[in-house]
Amino acid sequence: MAVRAAAQALIDAVAERAARTPRQAAEAAFYPGHPLGSVEAIEAEIVRRRADNTPALPLAA
Repeated sequence: MAVRAAAQALIDAVAERAARTPRQAAEAAFYPGHPLGSVEAIEAEIVRRRADNTPALPLAA
């Protein structure tokens, strides 16, 4: 039962993240010292990955 609940939580989180605009996702991922440096750079990377259909990698630590 716990595994099923964890799987559903993961599915819900992925769907929620996918529903965000690139800007919203970038703002959520940004933190001071982020390797990409700015919300704009993160947003551009998200747009690029979505266009390439590249699997999402964590953009936040």
